[in-house]
Amino acid sequence: MYEEPAPNVTVGMRGITIISAWAVIVMSSNVSSVGSFAWNAHRNKFISCSSLSSKERPPISTNKQITRCPSKLFSGGFGSTSNTKKKKQQKSKTMSPNQAKRATQELLQRYGGDIQKGTQSRIDASLSSLPPHLQEAATLYKQLTQFDALVSPMTESDRKRLIPPEQWEIAARDRFKLEQLLKEHSLSENDLHNLYQRITWNASADAKATRADIAGNKMKGDLQERISRACSIVVDAVMKTSPQGRTGKVLDIGCGHGSIVPSLVDAGLEELDSYVGIDLSEEMIRNAIERYGSDRNKQGKGRVFIADDFLTHDFSKYGDEVAIDSLGVFGAVIFCSSLHDLPDMEKCIGRAASLLLPGGKLVVVHAQGATHVLGQRSCNPVMVQRGLPTTKEWLEMIDKHREDWKLILEYEPADPRSDKDEKEGYLAVLAKE
Repeated sequence: MYEEPAPNVTVGMRGITIISAWAVIVMSSNVSSVGSFAWNAHRNKFISCSSLSSKERPPISTNKQITRCPSKLFSGGFGSTSNTKKKKQQKSKTMSPNQAKRATQELLQRYGGDIQKGTQSRIDASLSSLPPHLQEAATLYKQLTQFDALVSPMTESDRKRLIPPEQWEIAARDRFKLEQLLKEHSLSENDLHNLYQRITWNASADAKATRADIAGNKMKGDLQERISRACSIVVDAVMKTSPQGRTGKVLDIGCGHGSIVPSLVDAGLEELDSYVGIDLSEEMIRNAIERYGSDRNKQGKGRVFIADDFLTHDFSKYGDEVAIDSLGVFGAVIFCSSLHDLPDMEKCIGRAASLLLPGGKLVVVHAQGATHVLGQRSCNPVMVQRGLPTTKEWLEMIDKHREDWKLILEYEPADPRSDKDEKEGYLAVLAKE
């Protein structure tokens, strides 16, 4: 749930050393980590991945309450069931010093004594277990993504001066080879992006969730106030759009280990079955279920957590049975520090808009702000493909998709490096007509 400022980073491609404003970038062909830094959007902090040893990944525990959802690239997905054994819900409160010490010791033991190295070990084990063609495609995708991110901000003269011709030739060959692999195995670059996301968050899920538990599942000071403000907007929208006699619902996209559930409850989201959370990582969802997925209301219903691809999952089962296709499903959809994690931002916004009920709200929030996200992209373009939309970009997208999205920008977000971004973080609120 907490993040650290973006540090300088060593990333890999091949051949030469380049000096940039952000870092000294050493190019080499032997790259094994998911990125120079594996970071978590709203699930804690950067995890350094450079120069770490590889260990055998500890086995992942299973949960009998889990049901599977189909996935194009991976099997996996969790959803809650009503006929399950009730378990006392963990409350959002800070641990005592002794409890925190014990939780930290147990966490270190699970990660082999070092959380950073243990996380990288899990990442390495997952990557090495992939089929050969997928390993090769993932490596090429990573190298090309890092190379493109390096050269795209350069002027043409800087590219000629800093990047030798043979480097461009290597990139061209790798790009052709990647295209052939994708075509041969019916894959897309979005699949590879999701692969890196899934492996990284699976590896770090236990650490992120436990650290959030120790902190009482709250961010510090102004950062928590920004999350609480966004959650209040969400809950208000759910209440106002709820069909008469039915429970209104919110969709939390990129929910992680359920980090904003306590904030939504504090804002007034009292009905357990009002909440649906989805995340690509099975391990994040397992942690979310353990913390927030066991309570049931009188009808035997509770919060729903799903491990699946947001763009392909069928959400109709969670909505009103009457005219779902025309009316939408949710009174509010929230991206809390997650929109920039997704592979096709514009497509994801369109999907979110299609799931909103008339009068519903689409809320995009990042407590640390748009500037922070740009720093994350500079450190790890494999995980973060672009920054958050500026007001100008929002207006352009809304105009472009006016007939399909039917969205109105009600609250304009702060632009990167602005005073507003520093004071408020990033918050965009859109209403469905």
